[in-house]
Amino acid sequence: MLLWDYESEGWEESLSALSVERRRSISLEAISVALDSFRPSFEALFAQETVSFIRQTLLRCQGLLEGEDEEGVGSEEFFDALHLLPDRDSALGLTSLVMAISTYVDCLGGEMSAADTLEVMSASYEAVLNSERIPRVTPDTERQNDNCVRLIEIQRRLVVD
Repeated sequence: MLLWDYESEGWEESLSALSVERRRSISLEAISVALDSFRPSFEALFAQETVSFIRQTLLRCQGLLEGEDEEGVGSEEFFDALHLLPDRDSALGLTSLVMAISTYVDCLGGEMSAADTLEVMSASYEAVLNSERIPRVTPDTERQNDNCVRLIEIQRRLVVD
């Protein structure tokens, strides 16, 4: 198990008490915080095509949260382009980031449950964890990584605040 799995115990109950809109907001924020947590930066680690696609996707998802009509998000073409990113960019963490975004967008058409929110948060954490290049990942080695600890704490605040 990852440190995130231990630290996130109990979050599902807190998330279940929140509205679907709030869970969507938390999920989108978790992805955004992950992007900000890549070191030295998201832009430095990932291909420009990936950066552009993901940044644009998050802007469009934010627009949907704010009631704007963002055509194309969630379309078959969108998912095809999203899932092709790892074929074009070998950056560590991209597969988990794609999973987080895919789960988020897939839930736009219906309910975003507490479990869906946790899935997005976990994949966002794993994206950053993978990019940290920890030789042997254990909860103890994760605890020694300030970026992993910081990201879990930010996610905890998203859930409990």
